Amino acid sequence: MKDNIMSVEKFTDAEKCLIYGDTYSNVYNEIIVSEDITSNEMKNVLKGNYVEVLENDLFLDLYNEFEHLNKSNFSSNIVKHISDFLHLNPLKNNTIFTIGVACYQLFLQANWTGPLVSKLDLKSWGPSTAVIESLVDDLDCVSRKVLYPELLVFSYAVFSNDQINIFTRFWWQIRMLSTLQSLLNELSNDIKNMFELAFKQMENTVLETDEEALFRIEQCKIYLSHYGNITKATNCLNTAMNLLGLEHSLVGAMGKRTKFQVKELAQLTLNVNSHKEENNTNLLTPHECCDLPKDCVLDDENRLPDIKFSNESAGKFPKLNSLQQAAILNTLLMEQKCKPKDDLQFEELQPYIRCLVSQQSVWSIHVSTLLQRSLLERDSRKSVERAMKQIECLVSSLEVSSPLNVDRLYLFHCSFVSPSWQLKAYLGNIMLSMGAIQSALDWFLALDMWEECVACYNTQGHRHKAAEILKNELKSSNLTVAKHILILCLLGDATDDISLYEEAWKISDYRSSRAQKHWAFYYYTRKEYKESIDHFKNSLKINSLQENLWFRLGFACMVEERWSEAAEAYRRYCDIENDCFEAWNNLAKCYIKNGQKSRAYYALKEAVKCNYESWMVWDNLMVVSVDCGCFEEAIKCYHRLIDLKSKHVDLEVLRILVQAVQNNVKDENDRPASEHRKCLLQLFGRLTSQVQNDGEIWKLYAHLEEAVPIPNKETADKVLHHLQCAHRFTTQGNKWTQEKNSCLFVSRLSLELAEAYLSCSNITENHEQKKRFLSSAKIMLVSVVSQIEKEKDLMESADIREEFEKVKNILNEIKLQLSAEL
Repeated sequence: MKDNIMSVEKFTDAEKCLIYGDTYSNVYNEIIVSEDITSNEMKNVLKGNYVEVLENDLFLDLYNEFEHLNKSNFSSNIVKHISDFLHLNPLKNNTIFTIGVACYQLFLQANWTGPLVSKLDLKSWGPSTAVIESLVDDLDCVSRKVLYPELLVFSYAVFSNDQINIFTRFWWQIRMLSTLQSLLNELSNDIKNMFELAFKQMENTVLETDEEALFRIEQCKIYLSHYGNITKATNCLNTAMNLLGLEHSLVGAMGKRTKFQVKELAQLTLNVNSHKEENNTNLLTPHECCDLPKDCVLDDENRLPDIKFSNESAGKFPKLNSLQQAAILNTLLMEQKCKPKDDLQFEELQPYIRCLVSQQSVWSIHVSTLLQRSLLERDSRKSVERAMKQIECLVSSLEVSSPLNVDRLYLFHCSFVSPSWQLKAYLGNIMLSMGAIQSALDWFLALDMWEECVACYNTQGHRHKAAEILKNELKSSNLTVAKHILILCLLGDATDDISLYEEAWKISDYRSSRAQKHWAFYYYTRKEYKESIDHFKNSLKINSLQENLWFRLGFACMVEERWSEAAEAYRRYCDIENDCFEAWNNLAKCYIKNGQKSRAYYALKEAVKCNYESWMVWDNLMVVSVDCGCFEEAIKCYHRLIDLKSKHVDLEVLRILVQAVQNNVKDENDRPASEHRKCLLQLFGRLTSQVQNDGEIWKLYAHLEEAVPIPNKETADKVLHHLQCAHRFTTQGNKWTQEKNSCLFVSRLSLELAEAYLSCSNITENHEQKKRFLSSAKIMLVSVVSQIEKEKDLMESADIREEFEKVKNILNEIKLQLSAEL
């Protein structure tokens, strides 16, 4: 694709109407009644008469020619064929583009939105799976339930063609690529690259406010549904929200949610404010779609169908225009993806759902909302029945004739409508969760969902039956290469026959990422990590967007202590999924093992952003911060650990921090560590208030207080107090004499405390106070000496004898000073 710079020329009214798809706007009505501004093909597309457009002889000729093109590199061949045609017939530019839109819209109608397509008589090019698979080079399998796949192929050829100089072509290409990606089981590198190029072209296109808001919401949906890129999706959605003048927040309001509830409790609701003035484009007029799918009411003996708020206005929402509804819907999906799946998440999502269901205006948004509610409720035994009924209602709504296809397709690309076969798969999954395994199996068999079928048989303990149906499917006459590979891999999983993965690899001409992935998992699940690594690498070399494989490759390399390879794997994983704290944490460990502590520090900084509540990640960051000389960050980490654990003692870290201040070591920013003394004192003050009986902490606290350029009386008093606490808590119970190390610690601590008493006595000018300091020191030392003398075994140690002599010497010195004061 050429990297052309788009002109700043704006879209025509007809192009706008095609993009918006709103049949209620004044511009739409003007185009429909005009006699000479727009072609009949364009009017038919706007009306939703797609079949009539495809009765055009030009389309039928090109359609038949496509069938006979070389299937090798088919996607390039069809684009070239259209280019050659337009080169000879430049005046057919608009007609070809309009036909491409008609093909694409009809494909969506047949597979996603309904109503059922009739009167379309097109010759099939072969199995649907083969037709779709011909567009990508990733050998990925698609459902055989896809109807009229040739329509998507034709739209692909049109929207990917640089000969068509229509400004909305890139926008339609983005939509088409999103649809194509949704049909594939794995993410495609080819499609991702095409997305990036098309996005770049759209960035160079001047859009009006509502146009840009629409595009940003569609872009947000792509990042959410295909790539799970929360950061980019959030940026797109925030831009759209600002353009639409939309603000929302979750607020509390008193209300009841059960039938027999007496006392009102705080309930969550959504506060929505719109600051956008009425637009003057006439393209966002109020949209009211009739005959929307039924909202199944919750029938529960205890719970109310909806929350009954004491203030009725709390449960009511303002009327939002179509794009604002689309923005709220994408916010709902954003919240669902970026928060853990628990009861709190369920409660936080309900206000968004209630707001959207209350609008009752846009078919695609209404269906998406009901579907998301059902997917949330299917895990609850109290609401799973409603979830099943609701999805059944959505499936049946695709077969009725009302509303019209154009009303269903309005804002389709901002919504999260699932294809018809996926809705049926959701029903199968619900049955499986309810324990109706055989019913679920029947659904999955009818839908050719082989992986789910194998899972059902495994649940029943009938692995041999899973192998049976897969072997029968291998005998199918319409077996494509991609499907052949899939069945072989699943059969290998069911039979533990490694030769089947090798056969799939050979059939693919050594370019199937799936074959290598299943091969790798065969070894990985058996903890044969060394053997799995090469297969993971081969799979990722073909398709680098398999984020779960990068994670497992990283783990396998860590187990084998191949730290550089593990770091590379986790780094690649974090490029795709940057919100996983485990990956960042493991990446940091790999860096540490490689001696790259500064890189580990920044990896752990990312980890705590992803999980602010994990004390283990904070502990790792604290330790690495100390190693890197990031003393300020280490102190912050320690405070956070106290927040999370109340009591957290890491003497090694505290010792290093205190020594850094004592020696005035330079930190990572070349600042002297003494500048952090005040913050460290606050940390010790907080820590000793919660951990009061640790003598080592009090001793370090005293050393920190002592680390001042010019000691004074206040400092000496604090040092004495901290050492007294240290000595008191260390010598409690007299157990310290039973072990050599503790005895040495007490001996040295006694020396420090005695020095502190002497220091205070030398500073004070009060004679009585000086005597009290010396007397206290004497009593403390006499007690220590007597305790040590009782332990004859300890006195055999040279270290103990040396420290004991020092204690006796300072005791004698204090006795002399005390005698002189009397």
